[in-house]
Amino acid sequence: MLSLNTHAMNNSTFSPLPSTPIEIQKTPTMITLSDAKRIADASEQMAVSKGLKIVISIFDNHGNLKYLSRMDGTSVGSIQVAQLKASTSANFPVSTMDLATRSAGLPANPYSAIPEFLLLGGGLPIVDKNNEHLGSIGVSGATPELDTLCAQAGIDRFLESRAAAS
Repeated sequence: MLSLNTHAMNNSTFSPLPSTPIEIQKTPTMITLSDAKRIADASEQMAVSKGLKIVISIFDNHGNLKYLSRMDGTSVGSIQVAQLKASTSANFPVSTMDLATRSAGLPANPYSAIPEFLLLGGGLPIVDKNNEHLGSIGVSGATPELDTLCAQAGIDRFLESRAAAS
């Protein structure tokens, strides 16, 4: 806790401020490159166990690409799809499937009109136990349901390792 005491200098319109404790907010935890690789590895392990070939895109909590992994045999188009899913989930920290459902329930399906916004399952926010948005993951290459399964496997492994470390 940091305490600041500010006094006005030779100005009668200002009165001295009392010593007031100011709570310094901790910078939100960021996903490191090592974290992103761990998330991608766990997602890839799930894909291999299901006989899938996927692209995995990890974004930080500012919506910037942190890590991209493309398994052998995936289509080139899945690269962009995985990135769009991760970007969408980074900008609106909810799953892309939830956004698709929400948008479809509104007149004119408004979210579908947002440029570079993808409403297919496989994009998930990465949120810690304190509900802090750390980033997002986008997976592409299988069905939206299987992409989501692989993405969730990566997040689960990451959160388990963080819990074990603390």
